[in-house]
Amino acid sequence: MGFNKISNVSLTDLFVEQIENLILSGELSIGERLPSSRDLTSKMGVSRQVVTAGLIKLEQLGFVKIKAREGVYVTDYREQGTIETLLAIMRYHGGTMREDEVRSLLEVRGSLEQLSCKLAIANLTESKYQKLRTALEKIHEAHDSKEAAEAIFNFHHQIAVMSNNVLLPLMYYSFKEEAEYLWGLSYKHLGIDSLYQEKSRLLEGIRKRDTDSVERQVKETIDSSIRDLKLYSN
Repeated sequence: MGFNKISNVSLTDLFVEQIENLILSGELSIGERLPSSRDLTSKMGVSRQVVTAGLIKLEQLGFVKIKAREGVYVTDYREQGTIETLLAIMRYHGGTMREDEVRSLLEVRGSLEQLSCKLAIANLTESKYQKLRTALEKIHEAHDSKEAAEAIFNFHHQIAVMSNNVLLPLMYYSFKEEAEYLWGLSYKHLGIDSLYQEKSRLLEGIRKRDTDSVERQVKETIDSSIRDLKLYSN
């Protein structure tokens, strides 16, 4: 049995989080030049290595742009950011998502789920159907929001895997933390029975190879969630 050493949050992570917060709060605005690495080292009481590593991470997240011999500038994270950027924004807002972020995630998720279902139907076999049936029952067995969110995510991820498209399950998995956050809220507002019945209808449509019905069901679920945005952005 292996136990990993418990480590404190690194100074680099703390440096990144502080700069993120300054940007997200508006204290640092788009286009503004950050202090030099030497000044940041002095002001924040960390080593030059921490500053360098932190700035590289911030650039990867889309918060800054490092320009050789010019300096480091705050950028518009909406243009340069990744899924990790959304997680940083959620951290800043206390682990929650704002309405525009929820809407955007739901719209993207809907497109991925529709395509996944369409391709899964084309590649459906009895063994694949039974695997989805097992994943569906895990939803019904969930005892709390965490278990429900994980089970529902796994159900949809399995559909993406069965699409035989290499990118779809990878793309869907990249939204795992955010998707489970929303499914957890759905559990609290709708209850497990409602969610189980919804996914049962979806699986029945897949079993019948009724692509139109399945795509319509996914759209209706996403549209309903968007109408109830305030339930997901509290």
